Amino acid sequence: MTNHKNITGRWFSLALLLTSLIAVSGQAAENLLTNPGFELGNTSGWKTWGCSLTAVQNQAHSGDYSVRVYNRSQSWQGPVHSVIGKMENGKTYTISAWVKLDNAESARIMITFMQMDGRGIRYINASTSSVSDDQWTWVCGEFTLDVTGTLEDMDVYFEGPAPGINFYLDDAELVELVSEPTEPHAAGVVDVNTVYQELEGFGASGAWYEGWLPAHPLRNEIYDCLFKELGLDIYRLRNTYDISTSNISSPAKIIQAADDSLGHPIRVMVSSWSPPAYLKSNNSTVRGTLAQYPNGGYMYDEFAQWWADSLVEYSNYGIDVNYVSIQNEPDWLSDWDTCKFRPTETAAWAGYNLAFEAVYQELSARMDKIPKLLAPESCNCGGSNSFIDALIDPNHVYGYAHHLYGGGSHDAPDDYIPAMTNFAARYGDKPLLQTEFAKGESEPLTFSDAMNLALLMHNSLTVEGVSAYLYWELFWCEPKGLVSLDNPWQANPGYTINPTYYAFKQYSAFTDPGWHRVEALTDSSDLRISAFISPDANDVAIIVINASDVSIDLSLSLGDFLPESCEVYRTSETEHTAYVGTFDQSQPLTLPPQTITTISLTSTATRLSR
Repeated sequence: MTNHKNITGRWFSLALLLTSLIAVSGQAAENLLTNPGFELGNTSGWKTWGCSLTAVQNQAHSGDYSVRVYNRSQSWQGPVHSVIGKMENGKTYTISAWVKLDNAESARIMITFMQMDGRGIRYINASTSSVSDDQWTWVCGEFTLDVTGTLEDMDVYFEGPAPGINFYLDDAELVELVSEPTEPHAAGVVDVNTVYQELEGFGASGAWYEGWLPAHPLRNEIYDCLFKELGLDIYRLRNTYDISTSNISSPAKIIQAADDSLGHPIRVMVSSWSPPAYLKSNNSTVRGTLAQYPNGGYMYDEFAQWWADSLVEYSNYGIDVNYVSIQNEPDWLSDWDTCKFRPTETAAWAGYNLAFEAVYQELSARMDKIPKLLAPESCNCGGSNSFIDALIDPNHVYGYAHHLYGGGSHDAPDDYIPAMTNFAARYGDKPLLQTEFAKGESEPLTFSDAMNLALLMHNSLTVEGVSAYLYWELFWCEPKGLVSLDNPWQANPGYTINPTYYAFKQYSAFTDPGWHRVEALTDSSDLRISAFISPDANDVAIIVINASDVSIDLSLSLGDFLPESCEVYRTSETEHTAYVGTFDQSQPLTLPPQTITTISLTSTATRLSR
């Protein structure tokens, strides 16, 4: 069931009441940038470091003008705006703009602050996003000004694409992030009769380092940590058939261990980073597109045959594949295994729509039941639109999948909300799946990262209405992954459970595939609440995030759901999905600051199945 809503009159009135309480009044924050949309027809207020800027009318995100950035000989060159004297020490700001490439299909844009103070000159990244020439992409981030001594100079600028790549910039905005004072008391309600999307489940990837886990001397307890204790539903892996076929034995061992740990088969998702080199235009799994015949035409049929053969091979290893994505990030090229597609065929690039259709037809001809096909698994929500719109027959697609590398950042989960809202409005007629995202930096993961992950999962589930949320690295070398592994061939290898593991567990351990999201509302803008119900309607999981620095007492009504068992689990900086007691809806539930709380409810009363 997707985006279905059945609101009774009684609950509709309460929903309107809570919605009105949540609404925030007041004037829009002031944009601290001059000429942010270049509607003056010039570049006044802006400067450049070593490249050229021209206000143009032939491209605009809104209004009549944007700025074209060109003659770039270095990746750091781009439009620069001075913000000296406009920002206050200790305050947090959001910085954003709309960007579109001019002469390249994909690149990454970074928003950077140059700060000169008592610590010298620093360059501080606020956002990194994937952008394309297909459409305008919203790039955004957050920045907190932290000054040592005297602030002598301060600029914000847009950089990142390789030298020679031109881009357009429009509707830039720098505003102070203002929070309302937190109220220590809140009201909330869960209505199990108002039903939204069905869950495919929560998952993560083992696309790399899969040889480490089966070789680890502590593998059995790690398997239970990753699967049984986490309640993982979906395991995503990389298609290595005819690339390094022998490596399939490692995910086969991991999937068998997952099945044993869970007590039932785990769902398996397979994505291709690249087909084999013999199917590539550059005879390499790195970069390139599909190969062409000597007389022209791309090898779509051979690509489809490779996919069908690979699924047979995985089956021979005991791996039954539930989901297939024919290409991981078809809109991105990098110096690792990639394969670039355009939404439709061009002289230089194979067409994703033709490749997808060829795979669908080949699998349909050779298999009694084909896996659920996902498309397009692009870098971000916005980058998916042109690929989806170009599909030959959307009925051949089970669900629309994407990543979150653009439109927001790990450190600013709410920045994704506009893109998620638009994506759900356009494509919510099918299951939506977020199939890869994690913090990119190679730094130890902190509890702040865990809170950001919980907020991002909440937004994905409630704003976009995703049916599945997949973390990128299930296990990885230090310091990444929900669980970080020591090299198994070193002396006395161990493993580390990172804080993000417990944030993820607050959702994954208390729900299962087939559950539905139901209505959950609160009158506090500092709380985020979501709720899910089992197919037999006897179990409910409610997840509440208190992102404030104040303890909040939540009075929570469950409507006509009458639980017989109510257990509460909490993750904080010192608690790790810890059991903290029971819940009685006649008494407020205390939510300490910076916590993620799951209320697990069970009723043995006979209820209608959904």
